[in-house]
Amino acid sequence: MKNILVRKIAVIAIAILLMYNLTAIAFIAREVSIKRVILTVDESKFESKSIEKLGGRVVTKLTLLPIVIVDIPECALSSLKKMPGVLRVEHDGVFFAYNVILFKGPPQRNQPSQTIPWGISRINAIEAWSTTTGYADINGDGDSEIEVAIIDTGIDQDHPDLIDNIKWGVSVLNGRVTTRPTAWRDRNGHGTHVAGTVAALDNDIGVVGVAPDAELYIIKAMNAAGIGTWSDLILAIEIALKGPDNTLDVDNDGVIVGDPDDDAPEVISMSLGGSSPPDALHDIILFAYNYNVTLVAAAGNEGADTPSYPAFYPEVIAVGAIDQEDLVPYWSNRNPELVAPGVTILSTYPDDSYEELSGTSMACPHVSGVVALIQAARLSNGLTVLPPGTETDDTSDTIRGILHITSDEKGDEGYDSLYGYGVVRADLAVEHAI
Repeated sequence: MKNILVRKIAVIAIAILLMYNLTAIAFIAREVSIKRVILTVDESKFESKSIEKLGGRVVTKLTLLPIVIVDIPECALSSLKKMPGVLRVEHDGVFFAYNVILFKGPPQRNQPSQTIPWGISRINAIEAWSTTTGYADINGDGDSEIEVAIIDTGIDQDHPDLIDNIKWGVSVLNGRVTTRPTAWRDRNGHGTHVAGTVAALDNDIGVVGVAPDAELYIIKAMNAAGIGTWSDLILAIEIALKGPDNTLDVDNDGVIVGDPDDDAPEVISMSLGGSSPPDALHDIILFAYNYNVTLVAAAGNEGADTPSYPAFYPEVIAVGAIDQEDLVPYWSNRNPELVAPGVTILSTYPDDSYEELSGTSMACPHVSGVVALIQAARLSNGLTVLPPGTETDDTSDTIRGILHITSDEKGDEGYDSLYGYGVVRADLAVEHAI
């Protein structure tokens, strides 16, 4: 009986100790809650070792801008803000892939005969192909000077309707840059679908994209759930600008778009968005824009009065959606710059299949593909590439000016909140480009 009592007392004592230990562990966990933050720094004063002294770590440092991504204990944030060389501390956040699945049947896993998706027909891309299909090799090395960087969920790397146009791929998830093929494989479907609308091959199977001979850079910045972080998007844009050779401007001539010596993309396509981004995102977008890279983004699917970010930035072309009746669906954010087909869009999908998806994510790559056609037509005809231009351009000496004056007006004359300047037209855009 005495032994039983002793054992009971021992069990109770152990339970009490465990309870206090667990409470202590929980308290410590709260105290060392780790936050990812985005620092803008003065590189002449900032020292990475100081982050370690605060119990944090440097996740990655950008090379084109003085931006550092850091994991730091929440309790050390106030000390971080006072650190020498730290100019701005911004909390990270999330953004999302912009597709709404109105109908999603079983993927077509066989290889059907090629059909022209209604969106490709609606923007008259077929008529533009007699001038250009998105390919321009001006130095005769066999590689096109026209690349579209797609920042998304990755891609089905061996899809037979895409494989010949995939030039390069990389993942930046969680701030880790890797070109290992398994890292940038699409485990969601969104990125593969977007890529097909830009540049599915003109062959005998499946579908065909707006610019079927444009080369694709694939930058994976969203996970299998279609969610990404602002810090990864900032890194993705920098990685896209540097391209496969990891150098912004090899020949130091200040020109990276349309330059055969450089790997920068002519277009960055972002079928994604969110709210409350850090100012550092705008900084990297301005950097790309000032190098004449055209940035295109989905306007968003919240049915809001304004586009989401990054489409909301004045340097980015915000693309809303229309259906087959040229109507703007209720979920497409208002006040876009342009609209494009975005409802029940058939395109490539993982496992060598095809699927219909809807969203401003599906509208965005239609415009990205048209920009690729414009620049390819220019280069192929001995002309220089065009700068992106501004939201109000109305002449043929910028990309946006051409897109504005050649679009199909569907709302009020000029710009209106539903259609922006109108429905993008590939054929007229290419015609005005040359």
